[in-house]
Amino acid sequence: MPSLAELHHVYTRDIQPDEHTSLNFLAHHIPAGSSVLDLGCGTGALGRWLVNRGHTVLDGVTFNSAEADIARTNYRQIVEGDLETLDLLTAFASRHYDVIVCADVLEHLKNPAVVLEQCKTLLSPEGRLLISVPNAAYAGLIAELMHGQFRYRDEGLLDKTHLRFFTRSSLLDFLELGGWQVASTETVRRELVESEFTQPFDAIPPSVARYLLTQPDALTYQFVVTARLKADSKVEASVFENSIAMPARAETAKFSMELFWNTGTGYTQAQKAHATGIIGKQHQTVQFAIAPSTASPYLTLRLDPADRPGFLHLHALRVTDALGATLWEWKGCGDWESEAVCTFPASHQIHWTQLGFPTSVPLLLLLEDDPWFELPIDETSLAILSARGGLLEVTVGWPMSADYLQATHAMRDIRRAYAEQCTHAEILASEKHSLQVELVHTRQENDSWKEKTRTALQERAALIDTQNKTQRSLEELQTHLQWIENSTVFRLTRPLVRLKMALNKYMPSPSTTPAPARQVAERAPSLAQPVDVIVPVYKGLFDTQRCITSVLNSTCQTPWRLVVINDASPEPEVTAWLRDIAASEPRILLLENPENLGFVGTVNRGMALSEQADVLLLNSDTEVANNWLDRLCATAHANGRNGTVTPLSNNATICSYPRFCEPNALVPGHTTASLDALIAETNPGVSVDVPTGVGFCMYIRRDCLNAVGLFDVPNFGKGYGEENDFCRRAHSLGWRNLQALDTFVLHSGGVSFGASKSQRELDAMETLRRLHPEYEGAVMRFIADDPSLPYRRALDIARLQANPLPKILCVMHDRAGGTLRHVRELATALSESAVMLTLTPTPGSRVRLAMAQSTEEFALEFHVQEQLDALLSILRSIGVSLVHFHHLLGHSAAIKSLPQRLGIPFDFTAHDHYSYCPQISLTDHHNRYCGEKGVEQCKDCLAKSPAPGGVNIVTWRNNSRDFLRQARHILAPTADMAMRMERFVPEADIRHAPHLDMGSITLPAIVRRPPRRAATAPLKIVVLGALSSIKGADVLEGVAIAAAKANAPVEFHLLGYGYRSLKTRPRAHLSVHGEYADADLPSLLDWLQPDLAWFPAQWPETYSYTLSACLQAGLPIVASDLGAFPERLSGRSWSWVLPWDTTTDAWLDFFVILHRDYLVGDKPAPQCRQYAPLWQSAMPQWDYSNEYLRTSISSAKPSKSITEEKSHLDAVSLAAFLPGRNRTQPQQATLALRRTLLTIVIRLRSSPGLRQAARWVPLRWQTRVKNWLVR
Repeated sequence: MPSLAELHHVYTRDIQPDEHTSLNFLAHHIPAGSSVLDLGCGTGALGRWLVNRGHTVLDGVTFNSAEADIARTNYRQIVEGDLETLDLLTAFASRHYDVIVCADVLEHLKNPAVVLEQCKTLLSPEGRLLISVPNAAYAGLIAELMHGQFRYRDEGLLDKTHLRFFTRSSLLDFLELGGWQVASTETVRRELVESEFTQPFDAIPPSVARYLLTQPDALTYQFVVTARLKADSKVEASVFENSIAMPARAETAKFSMELFWNTGTGYTQAQKAHATGIIGKQHQTVQFAIAPSTASPYLTLRLDPADRPGFLHLHALRVTDALGATLWEWKGCGDWESEAVCTFPASHQIHWTQLGFPTSVPLLLLLEDDPWFELPIDETSLAILSARGGLLEVTVGWPMSADYLQATHAMRDIRRAYAEQCTHAEILASEKHSLQVELVHTRQENDSWKEKTRTALQERAALIDTQNKTQRSLEELQTHLQWIENSTVFRLTRPLVRLKMALNKYMPSPSTTPAPARQVAERAPSLAQPVDVIVPVYKGLFDTQRCITSVLNSTCQTPWRLVVINDASPEPEVTAWLRDIAASEPRILLLENPENLGFVGTVNRGMALSEQADVLLLNSDTEVANNWLDRLCATAHANGRNGTVTPLSNNATICSYPRFCEPNALVPGHTTASLDALIAETNPGVSVDVPTGVGFCMYIRRDCLNAVGLFDVPNFGKGYGEENDFCRRAHSLGWRNLQALDTFVLHSGGVSFGASKSQRELDAMETLRRLHPEYEGAVMRFIADDPSLPYRRALDIARLQANPLPKILCVMHDRAGGTLRHVRELATALSESAVMLTLTPTPGSRVRLAMAQSTEEFALEFHVQEQLDALLSILRSIGVSLVHFHHLLGHSAAIKSLPQRLGIPFDFTAHDHYSYCPQISLTDHHNRYCGEKGVEQCKDCLAKSPAPGGVNIVTWRNNSRDFLRQARHILAPTADMAMRMERFVPEADIRHAPHLDMGSITLPAIVRRPPRRAATAPLKIVVLGALSSIKGADVLEGVAIAAAKANAPVEFHLLGYGYRSLKTRPRAHLSVHGEYADADLPSLLDWLQPDLAWFPAQWPETYSYTLSACLQAGLPIVASDLGAFPERLSGRSWSWVLPWDTTTDAWLDFFVILHRDYLVGDKPAPQCRQYAPLWQSAMPQWDYSNEYLRTSISSAKPSKSITEEKSHLDAVSLAAFLPGRNRTQPQQATLALRRTLLTIVIRLRSSPGLRQAARWVPLRWQTRVKNWLVR
């Protein structure tokens, strides 16, 4: 650990002959050959200077070891120590010195008098004491202090280690009292612009500024004092008076100017000159000498009139050559016209005006920290100036006043508003142009529709004619059928037909539910040629390396050749790597396109290399594993009409896993190789027919390719939809397109040929509709049937069985809200420690088993009475070791028995009051807090609104207690809820377990004060969420209506919606903004900028996620005194808790007072009262990551019976539990009707007459209709 000395600031100084510093003064007061003691020598600057001039007897003291190491070479002895505690008489025993120096030392000491007292003994009789100290009366320091600043710095007058501060008189008094006689006092002067104090001096009232500058030591930065020991106790008056002699003249404050010149390299710090002017002088000339520059002639000159905001009068500008002849001149009085000012080539952060005095002289408002303007000097004058050199004279005035600084701020606002207006005007002009273009386009479309209408009428006439012909044909056919029925053959065979119909009554009828296609692939026969694995490459070095390396490392028995085609990649590193690996790997054939052909052209080039070899198209952003190609090849050759094969993938639309038809990340806990191996083991040899393959990885048999032909380059250009077109062409020729459900290939997506496909996708879809009108219907029917679903569910089960983490079953209701959010937060937080599943009720006495995380699609449904044993079998099989009840609403009593039947423990989280209140919320039939007045009140409540099952309140609570007593833990998100559960089930293990949404935030948090504003500006109040009556919707509406009637300065904003339509403006001071996503709430609050948030709850909420959002946003909060609100706002500033039954008028009065005291007034921040139950401190701490997953459940392993059950959980056995697959007859009829409607819609959508019209229907509407029809 570094010592205190090592942590001390290192003062690096040096003595330069041309500088005016305290060390220079002190050095010149040391006679030649003197012995010197340098107290606080630092890095030894004074010692180096003296040694170079022949001094040999030098000793020093410094506090910092780093400084001592630097100084030691120039001193006879260096002592490291703190002058506050160092005994100088011991450290330098028996030594006497001619000079003792305290250079900027005394101000760092708590008691400098003790040090000077020791110096008396060490100083020789005729010796002298040399001291330098900073001046605390420096004008810059006082100006900063007058602006409310007293800022310490690393060095300077307010060095952060200074402990003592001196003025001239206090320094002399200090030395006088210490027994020293001052021989001389000198000053180190520093201009304000050269000091560390940057506060604008002209921002002080002029009279005050002038007074400060007339003080004797206004610009004295340091005092340098020479003193000797007193001969007696009296001070010689003449010497003392000489020592305190004061300057006779007043000082001045300065401002700085800079002149920059451009010689072709722009304006740089190396090409500038500096000059200063006097603040308060109305008419002065500042000069800049300009040297000749023949090698690089001057192109332009730029004047920086100041380095900060302010204002000055610009009287004149003049440039003369070296002989004094005027080359260029500008006069403020004569040239001040708006046109003349516009001749200046450029200016920055300056507003030119005549607001100054006198009005005939232009006033320059300097708006920011870098104001400048270029001088409009002609090229001839610049050429003379470059050849001869010259002088720039700037005649200006800088008033000693801060008044015009207000104009600076006003002008900045005006310029900003002007810029916004200009931008708005440009937007309006652009919109006007767009509307004009749209009008022309609409007229053209109108003409086009007229022509299409004419064509449609012609088509209609043709269809009517065809219908008439068809009707005549039907009549002729009917006549022919009547003739057949009357024929002899028909009469002879009729008894046989009747016999067949009678026998059919006794024969079993086939199932109307189509079974998923299952095809067991045999091992592929020997191929004539190796399979060409074609990888087109365009971009993405990492993905390309991963793809090609995975192919090379795979363990396939099928012979193959890797054909890599570089489609003119714009990334040199991709090309270089491909060439390197192709040179070292004989299994790679590298082709390079001289120009970019696009995906389709590149793939066609690869497929045309051979006339006999099968091909496998593989995107460069994929990864393969194990014997992947063997399985795809076996599937392709299992039947003579199998044309294409596509594997499962994480990102492959209808071949995606785990979420069907969605892009997914690779499932957690798996690599490509491990997931592929699990899939191969779970669904060996299984495939299903698909309407189209997916081109990221598609196996094509050569005989199919020869029959169908290559991809369609003219219609599908760069590459989207080409594989769909190929598969539909193959299908029309009798070839099958298959999905191999035993193979997995990772697909990153959007890398090979770019991720911006939206317009290309739309265009390709239109082309597919034109070429294959049946395509979209085939895809929709496939999605509706979803034949791969049982196999994906079997894979989900296999993943759960293979996962070694403990499995937790969360029993909850089927509603959205805080319970669902908490379970998902828990699943995310514990994703590396446990697997969370959910069990929710569904209609028809069923329950749904699913994975908790939204990234998973796994779901099975069970009828509780008929399939409970199957549910238990699956729960045992996947290794569930803990049941966590979050809510029992909607569940039957059998679900309560799951822990006992499984032989595992259970926990219970109290998200609301359902355990002891069948109404859930402790509210009465008026939707207000009931007050919890006893059992009789509850009986009256249940008479109006009965409990589930019609049980009375005593039975309800007894049943709940019996169930909760068996829980391992009862978890409560707040102390208020924990106390309620403690009263209800005192013998249970109650734990205070806050939800996880607040993270590391602790209360009370830092709260932002509402900004002060004018009395007419309203108090803006936000209310959050889906507002039911018990959450205060009626209270909010009532107060908003009262605010409108009273025209009170209060407005309410509901971010969310009410359970009914609430009154809004103008009848109420209320705006309803509608539903929002939880992830969008922080940005919505930032957009709305409310002054406070209000929670008018009429029931004891147990947590409130919306309250968490407001706490995290640092908003002031007003809430009812029920449930979690008083506890979570305990001790928090800018928070108020009011009685829940506060009247409408009282609420409004309260908000009006807040507006008056805190928005208009400046009342100090209030603080919510403390809320701390006595028993809470003794409650055991709860940690989800530790206690929740303790050894008793984390080490649970499947039993032997569970292991035996695994073999039964295949796709066939799971089909009975797939949601929506076991439909009733009415449901089947509804589904059939929807599919018929879907077919009709798609055919109409693809017809030439309506295809263009469909493009005007928003895509989201089309998607909603399709989703409804395929449900």
